[in-house]
Amino acid sequence: MNFTSDIFGFHRLTIETHRNQGLTWEQIINMEFLTDADNDREKFLENLSLASGQQPISVGEWEQLVLYIKNLNKKVELNKLGRTIKNNARIPTDQFSAWQLYKRNIAEKGFSGKSIDEIEQSSINILQSLSVDTKETGPVKGLVIGNVQSGKTANMAGLMAMAADYGFNYFIVLSGVIESLRKQTATRLFEDMNAYGNGKWNWRHIENPRLSSTIIDQNLSQFNLSLKSRDRYFSVCLKNRSRLQELYRWLKSDLNKTRQLKVLIIDDEADQASINTKNKDQGDYTAINGLIRNLVNDRNFAGMNYISYTATPYANVLNETSEDSLYPKDFIALLETSEDYIGPKELFGMKEPEKSPGIDIVLQISEQDAEIVREIQNGNAENQMLPNSFINAIQWFLITVACMRKLQYKKPVSMLVHTSFRVHHHEIIADKIKEYLYTLKYDFNNIKNEMKKLYESEKESLTLENFKESMNGYSSLKKVPNYPEWSEIVIELEKILKVNQNNYVTSIQVDEDGSPVYHEGIHLVIDNSRANLKGQNVRLVYPKKQNLPDEAPAFIVVGGNTLSRGLTLEGLTTTYFLRTTNQADTLMQMGRWFGYRKGYELFPRVWMDWLAQERFNFLSQMNEELRDEIRGFVKNGSTPMDYAPRIKNSPNYKLIRITANNKSQSAEHSEFDFAGFNSQTVYFENNLDTLKNNIQVTEQFLNKLNSPKIKESRMIWKDVDKENVNWFLEKYNVTDLDTRMAAIPALIEWLEKEGGEFDNWNVILSSIGDISKENGENKKWNIHGYSPRSVNRSKLIKNSNDKVSSIGVLRTPKDLLIDIEANNINYSQSKISKVQEYRNKYGLSKTPQLLIYRINKDSKPSKNSSEVREPLNFKEDVIGINIMIPSVHNNNKNLATYIQATIDTSARMIDEEEFIDPEEE
Repeated sequence: MNFTSDIFGFHRLTIETHRNQGLTWEQIINMEFLTDADNDREKFLENLSLASGQQPISVGEWEQLVLYIKNLNKKVELNKLGRTIKNNARIPTDQFSAWQLYKRNIAEKGFSGKSIDEIEQSSINILQSLSVDTKETGPVKGLVIGNVQSGKTANMAGLMAMAADYGFNYFIVLSGVIESLRKQTATRLFEDMNAYGNGKWNWRHIENPRLSSTIIDQNLSQFNLSLKSRDRYFSVCLKNRSRLQELYRWLKSDLNKTRQLKVLIIDDEADQASINTKNKDQGDYTAINGLIRNLVNDRNFAGMNYISYTATPYANVLNETSEDSLYPKDFIALLETSEDYIGPKELFGMKEPEKSPGIDIVLQISEQDAEIVREIQNGNAENQMLPNSFINAIQWFLITVACMRKLQYKKPVSMLVHTSFRVHHHEIIADKIKEYLYTLKYDFNNIKNEMKKLYESEKESLTLENFKESMNGYSSLKKVPNYPEWSEIVIELEKILKVNQNNYVTSIQVDEDGSPVYHEGIHLVIDNSRANLKGQNVRLVYPKKQNLPDEAPAFIVVGGNTLSRGLTLEGLTTTYFLRTTNQADTLMQMGRWFGYRKGYELFPRVWMDWLAQERFNFLSQMNEELRDEIRGFVKNGSTPMDYAPRIKNSPNYKLIRITANNKSQSAEHSEFDFAGFNSQTVYFENNLDTLKNNIQVTEQFLNKLNSPKIKESRMIWKDVDKENVNWFLEKYNVTDLDTRMAAIPALIEWLEKEGGEFDNWNVILSSIGDISKENGENKKWNIHGYSPRSVNRSKLIKNSNDKVSSIGVLRTPKDLLIDIEANNINYSQSKISKVQEYRNKYGLSKTPQLLIYRINKDSKPSKNSSEVREPLNFKEDVIGINIMIPSVHNNNKNLATYIQATIDTSARMIDEEEFIDPEEE
């Protein structure tokens, strides 16, 4: 039953009201709040439903609803590291409270019931860890970890609303380093807080407060900060030295008022600018970090609370942990994503690689195409056309504009082109895009069939049925529009191409008043730090509701760093991404294609090179691992002061730097923790010598062991000596291009130095069908007299290239538990965190596991996957392995120490970020 439905809205509010009045869940289930005179439960529910204009619900449905809300409360509570409750705040139930008005506002904006419930629960959860009186205890410092493009602002506003109801009277939002985004945030927050008038509170926006201001409303001495005051004040401040200095001086301009301020500081994108990048050991601070920490640590305020919000918290937990730093000493909270969020794990796979990405929208830019783009940008190929992948991306964008207009979609539709951080490259690329758009205009008849093939191909790669299967909790499944017919699209395409010459491809024009003007052609926008021309708005400005054209406006946005954080690209259907940074936080923030895609769910596509795909694959898994790790320590009752979360800077991803070195001063650089390491080989080169070597080494290794136990077509060896396993891992060859398993040499070194607390290994050879000692199917494959069959793993088309073939997934989930000796094992527990819990339960908490697979060189795809896979066609069978090292959360002790990784990356692609010319930033 869908308890997030509006049918139960009034009932949820009733339950929350009684819960906030102190009733237990059992009392609410049994409706013990009813008086003896009115103890008819069915009558009560009928009256409740009539009052809300809904159909009556049964007593059984009421009981289920109460249990649902109880479990929702419990779930959110578990996702906060640091359990100190500083107040008895309850969810406001007054219909004119800031929270209830905000809740109504986001419901009307289309937020699902479940999303609203989660915002509500996370807000009260965080609020209960804040304090309006910190003069004695010192400031509260916390961290909230969200997801890229996942609606952090909605959660921040929810917390502000609820805190206003509790008694906080001043809110400061530190909003990035870009003024236009600061204004956007300020406008949105003011509108959100005043959507239905002021309600219980009079919200006052203090714009850029400073002592020199002559604005009466900015005179701090005139503020009414008494307990009975209806005024609530907020400022959105740029992370800029002068702005912060002015704000701090202004806040201290009247100490009597300062001592009445109950402050909540929300640091949006807290890993940007707020981090100290100077030498902490010498007591040096960057200007912005120093100003923020001085404000936060000032004991003159009645209450001071500093909460960091970011989707990439790596620097925040790796930088400084001293008492006066901004380290989140009190709590770290996780914001769970909405069921409608399309993020890294949906597009690039989860931490469990068995679960392949469900939404197949990533297309590959070949190295040849990438090189053409680089040559064009560098001015070395003036007459060179854009490469095929770039042309396909532009074609796809125009197709999606046509589709959206056919589907009566009225909002903007966008394409992001992000190929370089260098600003002079952007104009070159924009000119090439414009050149191709005119080629399309005048030669459409000859290009039409090419575009039709692209459209038909992409329709097959992500069908409506695929989407529904992958997003089965999606709140608007019935409203997801399907692809129009090609014949309908052609009509819309021709309309675009026939737009008047003056409006076919332009920047955003402005009228005499300086207001932007939009048309039905293509708006080609360059958005970078230098984009500003008289008479035209080169930078990106989307139309508001009142000045939308009749047809959905189209925007192609070319840019770099200004597009990589904070900015939401509306209706983003097409991305051409060719950036070679290896810095995790920078790369993840560039993922503007993550987020909510209501009304155009099937249309987004992302073109990127193979290396970028690999990095995003890792980032998706790293994020899930960090969250699982925090949850694990939450269960143990830890706090951020007991356990400083460390990001697993896994050596199998040496191509990824977690964050800049000067942002991670408390981390032990280039040293790695293999506890919890769980990785599989999925990339292989068709090199005969390597393939033969691995078969010989595997056969030699397994035949050195004692006789195996046979269980469900697997050969299992228990208690295998570490020396034998290390020998095998040293001899086993992994392709240099497999960034996931390139860490094996470092793993061996770590095991030799630090593996003493682990038991010997369990080794499993996985097969299919019967394992026979007689007349084996594969006579060349002899393991203790047995002839186990090879497994079938075909090649993934999109993730393979001319150098390496990807099978996507090697291991079978069942194999991770097959060595457990117990009856009725639940082999469906394939999620890694659950696997480890299961192994711990059955005495394998310190037992590493090695899985080995022999893959048939002639593996073929199944009928259901023939569109995304093709035959392997290797010269010899392939040996694939999976290594699983236990993770340890017992007694707050981390088994692992850190070692220097010995991985040679000199042959890898050089990152352009390493050679930034300061003049180009």
